[in-house]
Parts: sequence; C-alpha cells; structure tokens
Amino acid sequence: MDFEQWLIESSLTELYKSTVEAFPTTTRRQHSTNTIKITHLEWVPWIGMKTLFVKGLAQNEGKEYSPIILFKKVNYLIEATKNTKTLIDNTGKKHIIEQLSLEDQDVLVRCPCKDFFYRFNYYNHIDKSLYGHKRKKYEAVYRPGSANYKKLPGLCKHLVKLAHVLDESGIIK
Repeated sequence: MDFEQWLIESSLTELYKSTVEAFPTTTRRQHSTNTIKITHLEWVPWIGMKTLFVKGLAQNEGKEYSPIILFKKVNYLIEATKNTKTLIDNTGKKHIIEQLSLEDQDVLVRCPCKDFFYRFNYYNHIDKSLYGHKRKKYEAVYRPGSANYKKLPGLCKHLVKLAHVLDESGIIK
C-alpha cells in the first residue's frame, strides 16, 4: 500500500457511491429508507478539533439504531452569514457552522446494525472512514466472500437516512 492510499478518507457522497457499487442489484439499503424515522439528533461540536459528531436515533420496524457521522474540517464561526447554519448542542449552547458538504467533507461513520457490522465495518476501517474500533473481517460460513465481495466501504440504510435528514435540514449542502 502506498502512502497516498494510507491517507484516503471518504465523504458521504463517496461512501454512498461505494455502497451502490458494492451492491448494485440490491432492492434494500438505499432503496428502503422510507420506513426509517430519525426521531432524535445529538450534536457534539469539538471546536478545537474542527469536528462535529452527529448521533441519530433511527427507528425502523420496532427496532432502534444509533447511526453516527463525524464530520471533519468543520468551520465554526462567531457570526452567521449566508452559508452558515446555527445548531444547538446537547448542553443547549448555540454554534454557528459553515454548511457541511456532501462531497468535500471527510467523515467517519458507524452504525450498530448487522448490515453495517458484517458488510462495511472492516472495509470502512481500511478506507479510514470508520468511527471507533474495527471488527475482524467477516466471512460468511455458507457462502464465503458474499458479505462484501467487492471489498468496498459503505453505508447502511440507517446512515443513508441520517445523511438524507441532515441534507434536508440544510446543514449539508
């Protein structure tokens, strides 16, 4: 692996494209987000680190998941301007940020669902886009190599929905 490959991180757009490329014939994941409701968002700004930690509560078919997106290179400002958004963190404090970018902002992601756990966790780690610890590479018992045969990083449907909600809110441009 060359040095440039080691530094690669991905944006939400790149991870979404990779998800579609990894599973081009699926009728689930990116096609089945309408039943998911993001019922709560937690915002944790780390101003000195120029990052923004966003944790959602995704409810779907009687189950709950907590997808996480950590945005890097976030610009925190003192005054609002045309392309800024104001958000209130978990302590009630207001923060003004430049709108985040789907295409240019590097992110780290994680979801506790089985789809992310088995198909994407390990490969997101390789891509440097995994938030938290990696699991060992998963191999299906009955059809080895079938979990993510293209070995690409990606997003589960809960992360896709969280990104969609953030995009609709105007936080992401």
